[in-house]
Amino acid sequence: MSEYDVIIVGGGPCGLLTSLLLERYGVSSLVIERHPDISIHPKAMGIMRRTGEIYRQLGLYERMRAADLTTREPHELTIWAKGLSGEILGRVPHIEDAGNVTPCVRFHCPQPHTEAVIARAINESQLGTILHYKDVIATSETEDGVTATYQDRNTGEETTVSGKFLIAADGAGSRIRQRLGIQVEGPGDMGHFINTYFRANYGPRMEERRALLYNALGEDFMEFFVSVNGQDLWLMHHFLEDGESAGEYTESRITQMIKHASGMPEVPVEVISILPWVMSPKLALQWRHGRHFLVGDSAARLSPSGGMGMNTGLQGAHNLAWKLAAVVKGDAPDALLDTYQAERLGVAAAISQSSNENFMEIYAIVECALRGDWDRAKEKITHSRRAGSVLGLDLGRTYEHGAFAPDGTDAATNDDPLNDYTPSARPGGRAPHFWLTEDQSTLDLFGNGFALLTGPDGAGWQAALDSAEWPLKGVLGTTMHSLTEPEFLKLYGIAADGAVLVRPDGYVAARFQSIQDNGADWLVAAAKESVGA
Repeated sequence: MSEYDVIIVGGGPCGLLTSLLLERYGVSSLVIERHPDISIHPKAMGIMRRTGEIYRQLGLYERMRAADLTTREPHELTIWAKGLSGEILGRVPHIEDAGNVTPCVRFHCPQPHTEAVIARAINESQLGTILHYKDVIATSETEDGVTATYQDRNTGEETTVSGKFLIAADGAGSRIRQRLGIQVEGPGDMGHFINTYFRANYGPRMEERRALLYNALGEDFMEFFVSVNGQDLWLMHHFLEDGESAGEYTESRITQMIKHASGMPEVPVEVISILPWVMSPKLALQWRHGRHFLVGDSAARLSPSGGMGMNTGLQGAHNLAWKLAAVVKGDAPDALLDTYQAERLGVAAAISQSSNENFMEIYAIVECALRGDWDRAKEKITHSRRAGSVLGLDLGRTYEHGAFAPDGTDAATNDDPLNDYTPSARPGGRAPHFWLTEDQSTLDLFGNGFALLTGPDGAGWQAALDSAEWPLKGVLGTTMHSLTEPEFLKLYGIAADGAVLVRPDGYVAARFQSIQDNGADWLVAAAKESVGA
């Protein structure tokens, strides 16, 4: 029986990223995917800044952005119009304005490209193995590991493999989650859709109306278009009426719908693939079941309104991977793994609520259009809650409980939590970005283990790192960096002899305003608290 450290069921973006993150700590993994290859249908496309920071940490940021159409010319976020090419009802700008708080931007990357880039990096690593066209038909758990039995979808041959832990990244309908009996909750079905990937050379007609998303409305239709490459590759989401089924929509019928809604019936349309889907946000109530963990849509399926679904899953994988690696390598106790759910479930719930509110806003505008109340539709578009930077939602997520030592300070409050973000090195939050050189950020110091950032008079903290009691060793090994800039000290909220301990995922584990107030022994205690030692 083949043995791996971690078995990952599901080879979408979240499963693949988990494998790659584990590799950097020397942890082997097997990814088992039921489809014959990576996705061909560009489902998830929006990449948020925080996800970009993860890619930057892995050296993949520029590779991912190679597929970003916004690098070539400016785009709006959303254009509302009477048909794809008709009268514009309103525009929602693609607001960036984040250069002072992150080295990364939001961008547009088709899911097949995302998967291809990560899969290539896994294949280069040699610690991760990807198997396609295999169905996992059973998993079991022992005192010291797990087994998974998969079936080759070509031959029917069954194979059993073993590992220390298993990650279920097998989507919103996760069979593993169902077998484990884990319950989910959510608002129920919010709509059934057909997502059509097609080719049509609309680019030349869109020069003055370039956007990532187009909500095309008419009194007899509503269609949601997504630009894949800005020229001839597109998605169209069609809402199914009550009683309709996806099977009623032939390729010919969908082609005519696209031509009608585009307002460009003379342009040839080639349907590439059709994918039915259900908007049914759900949160699993348990993200860990013994040695099984839920990641991605199996843990939290979000409404696509706002583009946070895949991003939330990828960031969850980032949270879990270093903890799994530490436990697999014997550098941290099993209890550390419980902090995955403690930290991420609440974040996913908050983001899900925001995504649902986005959808209800969109639906209200559509209702106005369908009854011909165009003035009211325009007014609602003007006041769109999405017309902002969404920095608060993107970078401002903090944990209330988990693998960190609170320092007694209060979280920042913002008038607009969706768009406003106040950088802070408060434990439980993302460590702030600060430019160290023209092209190096403090964020570039994180990822391989823990990082201890001190002020220019912080040499005294070295005693904690040299202590026999220091718990952050092995894959969690700690690197100390002395930073002298006054702006850094102010941003991180420490004195010249203060220190901030940052986890491998870039979240703050502990902060000490001054060694005079706390002492190196406090740092040892905080480090132990951060891994449950």
